[in-house]
Amino acid sequence: MKIYSGIDTFSATNVVLTIGMFDGVHRGHAKLLEEVVDRAKKTGGKSTVLSFWPHPRLVLKKKQAEELKFITTLNEKTKKISSYGIDFLILLPFSQELANYTAERFIREILIQKLGMRHLVVGYNHRFGKDRLADYHTYADISKRLGFGLSRVGAVYSNNTAISSTLIRNLLNQGKIEEANRMLGYSYSIYGTVTGGQKLGRRLGYPTANITPNENYKLIPSFGVYACLLHVMGKRYGGMLNIGVRPTVTQLNQLSVEVHILDFNRDIYSEEIEVIFTKKIRDEKKFDGIDGLIKQLKIDETNVREILQHCKLG
Repeated sequence: MKIYSGIDTFSATNVVLTIGMFDGVHRGHAKLLEEVVDRAKKTGGKSTVLSFWPHPRLVLKKKQAEELKFITTLNEKTKKISSYGIDFLILLPFSQELANYTAERFIREILIQKLGMRHLVVGYNHRFGKDRLADYHTYADISKRLGFGLSRVGAVYSNNTAISSTLIRNLLNQGKIEEANRMLGYSYSIYGTVTGGQKLGRRLGYPTANITPNENYKLIPSFGVYACLLHVMGKRYGGMLNIGVRPTVTQLNQLSVEVHILDFNRDIYSEEIEVIFTKKIRDEKKFDGIDGLIKQLKIDETNVREILQHCKLG
């Protein structure tokens, strides 16, 4: 897949295109991308995805930067889109000027005149253009006037609920990992670097690796203890992850993401690590003292090992 950071250098003919943010590249997105690739192959065209960076909500200031969290980083999203066999990914810098384009103007001046689009594939509820006023019926009218093909992909459901990025973000924010993973079609993960900590876990008998996420806009699931898998130093391990403020051992009220790697005793400071979420086992809570915390950690370890017993490690 070839990636373009803008539209000025893009050149192709017979472009079959879809447009969107594709946060998470979930099962609904997968259906859309597969349709684009399939239609391009049948017509001898080029499968193309147009997305935006930075996120429109940042430009339009509908949400403060520190509040805007994503399921996938730009790098993760790019890799996942590429895995579907897409020919081109165009990352169009979003601007206030673009925000004022009507759907028809955007299709005519950007998609057709600049990108050579011959066919547009949209999701079942997709809207774009000024104030997101246009819908599929509007696109159908525009397609007749401007002479391009148009098709719509239906929703993909999980437990009778239409899958969406917003819904998945809400599930992750509630710690409902298994439901989120079903909708994603893969296990949610974060990448980060192992950094030095206060070594409190070592004193408790559960040494932990403190993780600083690689991107500050990556969504961190809700506070609590999770069973997880980890990719570190080329191997896969089981782990017990804590997200929260560690209320029993510190009063700093500072977010901490730390993992106790099962059956592992190597120094991995400064190593990059991938944490793959499997299941939340409990909320974070404050214990009366260290003894109560240690007792709970032993229970947590038993639960985590049971959850991960069938996972392939090493």
